Amino acid sequence: MPPASAAVVKAREAISPSLMASLSSLIPNPHFYSKNPFHTPARVRTLSFFSKFDSNSRNDLVKEKEKKSFAVATGELFLGLASRLIKVREGKTVESSPAMLSPSRIGSVVEQGGVVWEQRVEDVESEKGRTNVTSPGFSFSAAGLLFPYHLGAAQLLIENGYIKETTPLAGSSAGAIVCAVIASGNSMQDALKATKILAADCRLKGTAFRLGAVLRGVLDDFLPVDVHVKSNGRVRVAVTQILWRPRGLLVDQFDSKEDLIDAVFTSSFIPGYLAPRPVTMYRKRICIDGGLTLFMPPTSAAQTVQICAFPASRLGLQGIGISPDCNPENRASPRELFNWALEPADDYILDRLFELGYLDAAVWAKENPLGEAVQNDFKRVESYNIQPI
Repeated sequence: MPPASAAVVKAREAISPSLMASLSSLIPNPHFYSKNPFHTPARVRTLSFFSKFDSNSRNDLVKEKEKKSFAVATGELFLGLASRLIKVREGKTVESSPAMLSPSRIGSVVEQGGVVWEQRVEDVESEKGRTNVTSPGFSFSAAGLLFPYHLGAAQLLIENGYIKETTPLAGSSAGAIVCAVIASGNSMQDALKATKILAADCRLKGTAFRLGAVLRGVLDDFLPVDVHVKSNGRVRVAVTQILWRPRGLLVDQFDSKEDLIDAVFTSSFIPGYLAPRPVTMYRKRICIDGGLTLFMPPTSAAQTVQICAFPASRLGLQGIGISPDCNPENRASPRELFNWALEPADDYILDRLFELGYLDAAVWAKENPLGEAVQNDFKRVESYNIQPI
């Protein structure tokens, strides 16, 4: 990868070491206002209400409290909840497993590696035609607008033969998007250009309430018409169904390009962030962001390498293959990453995120030589524990 530009180096040197904080500072209480906030561009719209004020009193109040956009406030609340759930799961055995989402008659219940899910009748027949996969698979975490980090990691893995057409993929939120991009056959550089188009639109017109519509438009223009065919059986998209309590669901069969985009949209749905409503509907189920319950969902491979766009150690995660922890000297601060995850960054920062993902994946690849890490994993659906319904 090319060296960082002078602008990137200058920006990196300007970062205060005090921004390196614990996860509690990465995902603060939504009602807490830092007295030393990370720089937020003036163009970001904020929600501030005053009953009586003059210009001087308002300016004084703004100095005392960080002005947060609605998008950031919502994102902080949601990511804080997701972080708590991650820590709870890391500390105890999860009793229930993610289920495979299905809108029609159930053909089987499949148990594989401790994960149980439902399959439609047509999904079972489709699975029979997929006789082999390449291990390991790669699971991409929820990441918000840190999407370029995943693109950079994927670029390195594709270039060096770790990700092939037979490599299983899985993802939540931004991770689900990169899985669709990889399966589509489009280049990661072209995906980065599309990301810059999305970011520019949001910087100009705002993020909250409208990010979902912009995302749909970009995906519809970028993904080929047969992306669902290329994704079927290979890509798993995680969503969270809202019942009495959140339940993680996996989708790995898609009926059309639109159905795949709907799944990715649902996987990315932070309430009030992508659209002005608290939930979204997918296949007649009430759902929200998949990262809430399946931050890095399992793939169909015998082994899965997890890729996290946030420092895994700060989230209390263990056994993560690729994350900013791989390459500390090139790591942005947790506070920087959090801000970039919730508000659209400038293009040079998006380029930097791509580079960080590439470098972190390179560290992992050096420790896991291709000949030792990648192997063919021949499978048939009959070898699973299938219980007809």
